[in-house]
Amino acid sequence: MFVLRMFLLRQVRKSDQRSKPLPGYLIRRLPGIFEFLGRKPRLRRAASRLFINSFAYATSPRPRPFSMASDYTTWPGLTDRRFTGRHLPPVNQRHLPAEEDVVNLYRRPKDKETKSTDTSALFTFFAQWFTDSFLRSSRHEPGRNSSNHEIDLCQIYGLSAAKTEKLRSGQGGRLKSQLIDGEEYPMFLEPKIVGDELVVNEDFKGLHRESSLRPFVDAYPEDQRRLMFAVGLEYGNSTIGHTILNTVFLREHNRVADLLKVNYPDWHDERLFQTTRNVMIVLLLKLVVEDYIKHIAPFDFPLEVVPFIAEAERWNRSNWMSIEFDLLYRWHSLVPDHIGEGADRLTLYDPDKPDKNLVNNNKLVISRGIENLVAQMSRERAGRIGLLNTPEFLIGVAEAPTVRRMRAACLDSFNAYRKAFGLKPLTSFEQLTTNTEVRRRLEQHYRDIDDLEWYVGIFAEDYPDYRMMGPLMTTMVAYDAFTQALTNPLLARNVFNKNTFAEVGMDIITDTHSLQQMIARNSKSPGDVYASFRCDPGGK
Repeated sequence: MFVLRMFLLRQVRKSDQRSKPLPGYLIRRLPGIFEFLGRKPRLRRAASRLFINSFAYATSPRPRPFSMASDYTTWPGLTDRRFTGRHLPPVNQRHLPAEEDVVNLYRRPKDKETKSTDTSALFTFFAQWFTDSFLRSSRHEPGRNSSNHEIDLCQIYGLSAAKTEKLRSGQGGRLKSQLIDGEEYPMFLEPKIVGDELVVNEDFKGLHRESSLRPFVDAYPEDQRRLMFAVGLEYGNSTIGHTILNTVFLREHNRVADLLKVNYPDWHDERLFQTTRNVMIVLLLKLVVEDYIKHIAPFDFPLEVVPFIAEAERWNRSNWMSIEFDLLYRWHSLVPDHIGEGADRLTLYDPDKPDKNLVNNNKLVISRGIENLVAQMSRERAGRIGLLNTPEFLIGVAEAPTVRRMRAACLDSFNAYRKAFGLKPLTSFEQLTTNTEVRRRLEQHYRDIDDLEWYVGIFAEDYPDYRMMGPLMTTMVAYDAFTQALTNPLLARNVFNKNTFAEVGMDIITDTHSLQQMIARNSKSPGDVYASFRCDPGGK
């Protein structure tokens, strides 16, 4: 069995080096083999360890000699995490096309959305909500960030102890919440513009910097501002996905806190809260690895969070977000033109139908309910990751700024990053993509494949239907995801135990493997919940 595991993992890894995908006979057999491994706990754990390490060692481990602090190695660049990290040193690439031409490489033609094979719109919203918590670039100083560099659920706890305190109820370890038609939600922020000043509910004064929160308040329809919730991050109300997931995790926090209070009646509020928070962060880590990254991996590889896996590995280093990780996660092409059909059809942004928008619309979440919307998202296929597939609405507000940021960071070429992550450099645009229109445009804008910019190349790269992104992006996502998530201090050998989570908390952690479970146990109708990152239009 060990030989079989090694063979399969080598084949998956080697497929990134091939110009052709895995042989058909192997593809047909892999799902059944992985299903078998998933049913055998010891085999699943061993296979997960091998799979994780195959990507965690894809490139040199942290610390990185370079950061956005300077063009060369410095002590602040090695220690001051307010500067964003970087994998490769800056270069002065010449012969680059105009920014406008590069941005146009991403634009989705009208009514010509390319759908993903099986990724749901729910995955799209989870990806944004998840990464917005740690990929926090400064709007004013491109080389700096405001990230905690950890997966710490700051989406519901805030970025500092002072902000966390404002979100706590102070009783039973719970977060502040309210009931709306019998359903639990965060408290209202109640933002108002008084003269030129932004004013919020007194309980949440100082939760967010006015300069950070104001753009999101200004973007909200005036008649809906009263429905904006008090949550951990300033953009926590910007999409229905943020609102849904913040609410789900708040409900789960308060559910766990209540269970701990019943089982440990002598515990005071502080211990109940801190223990619940520990449980919740590990629950998020489990969902990220066992539900979210599992979907990104080829063939839904049966991944699990392997306890203490980082303890003996060279990649066990302090987390530090990189500029490349920040930029490669701009999966704007995942966003579908619409979700659903008929009366329930939702669009990204339509000024004439604000009640049907996916952005700035807490009213929709409250009126339709989380279960209804999550099921609708789970049944809609997301867009396919790639060029010529970013919705028009996002071109100016998201894609253009990303291209400018990529250029400002002076990132090395696509082939340079392939080499840095253990993949063979490509020798022609024919090797990069079989899409004739994409190839024509790239050949028009770049003299040679070695001139191709990294941010363009990772979206241009071909990939087969059993993947959801190209080989280089897959490798870089997996490297950063595994080495950032699994080095969390709560997963350390001397921390991951019943003293940290309590016996009740350990049981919850052990029994949780999917977002579906979390939503269902916080629902009035658990049997009606359908939440999946894999799109199944015929799902219940």
